Amino acid sequence: MPRRLIHFIHACSALLLLISHPGWAAEQPQTADLLLEAPYRRAYVVMQRLPDWVSRGQATSTPVARVETGGRSYLLGHLCKPHDCDNNQLDIVFAADGHAAWGLLHTRPNERQPFLQSWLGNPDQEMQALLLQNHAALNPPTP
Repeated sequence: MPRRLIHFIHACSALLLLISHPGWAAEQPQTADLLLEAPYRRAYVVMQRLPDWVSRGQATSTPVARVETGGRSYLLGHLCKPHDCDNNQLDIVFAADGHAAWGLLHTRPNERQPFLQSWLGNPDQEMQALLLQNHAALNPPTP
């Protein structure tokens, strides 16, 4: 097929899309601008929420362990959603003096699915390794 014909077909296709969806021809808002508009702002806030069992601290938990890394002392713990520990977990590290915390939230719909993991508190590589190790120690592979 000649190159000019291919370009013409692509141009016609694009024109048909713009005619059938006139809103697409107008300039689209920037994503950050949507965060300021009422319906999008509410959805954005809901999206950022932690699950209730995390935000309210209503969880099954382990005793904390005092750990040392990089010459500093931390408290390492583990929480899970009551009656659904296999699928909803949070590993958490607190600075010993309480000035900072980092976490790794693990969620999945069921045991057959992999965990979706979300870092909380912007942990550095050292904290990430500590959180991952804690999770692995409390979730041994099943045979």
